[in-house]
Amino acid sequence: MNWISRAPANLMLMGEHSVVYGHPALACAVDQFIEIEWQSTDDGLICIESELSDYELTLEELKIAPLEAFEHPKLRFVIHALKAFAPSLQHGLQIVINSDFSSTVGLGSSAAVLAASLHGLNQITEQNLDTSELFQIGRKIILAIQGRGSATDLAASLTGGVIYFQPQTPEHQAKIFPLNSLVVDALSPTLIYSGYKTPTAEVLKQVAENWETQEPLMLELYQLMGNTTHQACIALSEREYDEFYRLCSVYQGLMEALGVSDSTLSKLIYAMESCGGIHAAKISGSGLGDCVLGFGDLQHCPATAEVELEAYQRIHVQLTPFGASTETLK
Repeated sequence: MNWISRAPANLMLMGEHSVVYGHPALACAVDQFIEIEWQSTDDGLICIESELSDYELTLEELKIAPLEAFEHPKLRFVIHALKAFAPSLQHGLQIVINSDFSSTVGLGSSAAVLAASLHGLNQITEQNLDTSELFQIGRKIILAIQGRGSATDLAASLTGGVIYFQPQTPEHQAKIFPLNSLVVDALSPTLIYSGYKTPTAEVLKQVAENWETQEPLMLELYQLMGNTTHQACIALSEREYDEFYRLCSVYQGLMEALGVSDSTLSKLIYAMESCGGIHAAKISGSGLGDCVLGFGDLQHCPATAEVELEAYQRIHVQLTPFGASTETLK
């Protein structure tokens, strides 16, 4: 048997940082995909091929050995997903992973790989788990690998479109609320890569250290971020796009107050906002590098902004309504 599973890349629209503290987030799927080809084998081997690395283990080892025995820095999410479904896996697998985009440009490649892996294995093992159940498995995998994280990016890659995400807290389970498909067609993203990326865990650690003596103020700032995200969701749901763009600029100001907008990001945001075709611009991701997200097109830009922006990589993406999927090939 052969299968092909796919999952889209993703972007944070709003909710960075505050989502880790239980506040909501807005995220979306974009039209760059991770694709995994699966082929059943009779030899009991599980062979993984990808541009990042190759790996081989046996199905018997996967079933009985602890995860620590298979730690691989570049294939951890796939291996953890295989381990989660190992009790129901009845045959070996030849696995080939292909990607439309680089893992270095901040499009949530790890979450997309995990979403495609979970969705594919769900069909291969005939578990019939729904998106919510797959998300819970994936969230546990993310926490096991990274130690912390809201899994908003996983939710976006599994679901597709634009989602309002309420993370898991001691009071309630995580919930994913897809927004109207009209929102997907209305938002036009422009993405500029800063040329470098600080790992999210490192950014979170730095923020915690910087605010160590002012934790109450930091928590108030996160509350403001959460309120802004909630109001932005209402604006999107009611298709009040000008209000949404205004709230994006508000959220960027809060990110700057938090201390995660460095000089390069600030320069890019200022250059983008000076273009007549851009409605708003903000950091997308944890900050201190990664990408700047603008809504609209780079049109009617001052000459100085054009020169500034041309020095950086533009990543061409569009929002997509398609989430993770799996096709069975006879």
